[in-house]
Amino acid sequence: MRKKLGITLLELSLINEDQLKEALLLQQSSNKRLGKILADLGYVNEKQLVLTLSLQLSIPVADFSKYEPPVGLADILPREKAERKMTLPLQKDEHNLLVAMADPLDWHTIEDLFFHTGLEIKVAVSTEEEILNAIDKFYGHLSETHNLLKEIPTYEGVELIKEQDVSSETHGINLQALYKESEAPPIVRLVTMIIADAANSQASDIHIEPREDLVEVRYRIDGVLHSVHNLPKNIQNSVISRVKIISNLDITNRRYPQDGRSALKLQDKTIDLRISTLPSIFGETVVIRLLDPKLGLVALDALGISSHVLEPLSAIFTQPQGMILITG
Repeated sequence: MRKKLGITLLELSLINEDQLKEALLLQQSSNKRLGKILADLGYVNEKQLVLTLSLQLSIPVADFSKYEPPVGLADILPREKAERKMTLPLQKDEHNLLVAMADPLDWHTIEDLFFHTGLEIKVAVSTEEEILNAIDKFYGHLSETHNLLKEIPTYEGVELIKEQDVSSETHGINLQALYKESEAPPIVRLVTMIIADAANSQASDIHIEPREDLVEVRYRIDGVLHSVHNLPKNIQNSVISRVKIISNLDITNRRYPQDGRSALKLQDKTIDLRISTLPSIFGETVVIRLLDPKLGLVALDALGISSHVLEPLSAIFTQPQGMILITG
């Protein structure tokens, strides 16, 4: 049978019997946890409580530096409830959800998460201060991405097509459906909209370039690079991984260059995407080449060449032999 927190603290000589009696008496007239009362009285500190709970319950102490916001975080647990319950989802897989809790004995919250997600709830313990700081970081990530989504125009009939093996079916991700799906990750929408926006801007390339404190997104339009978006540094890996996923690249390989391809359905046309990644000092750079097969070759007189250059150039093309060098 598991010992109560007060008894464990007594055995560890972190409090004495008089201090425990005082805290238990105060607990009768309040809804506070015993550990919180002891901390408020100054008899123990938050770190001591966390280590004691970890020992008492045989659960780990949460290390927030090891985790990134899980997919669908706001749908798993809204920020307001996370702050009220002092609970933060850390990691989600097919069967389990790992959460950090200031009160790992809050069975009501654990059961609520179980019924909401259908996943087995694994618990780690942490201080209230660390959980609140992590909530700011995790949910702040979502806010920054949401603000970026508001800045980028939306387009009807946009679909990203992942490059598949010949034997597999083509799988599309519809942009408008992503908005309606409550569990659709913001990164998916962000990457899809950036590519769609670049195509609508008639860009030939998208450059995703990590900097020291941000990720710069540039479009090449008529041969000139234009800085269009500055993404938060903390979504760098997620954005690059998303681009790799749609082009069947290895998301675990960040040390070597990779090349892949995908396609974008934008309204009534399909644009081929050629993706290249290259390691750099601040992370992998990504270049996405946008190719519209319907455009084909541009007529010579549509290139904007002045007539006094075009006429002798056309005459040269009729020659049976020779070579023209265009250099820059």
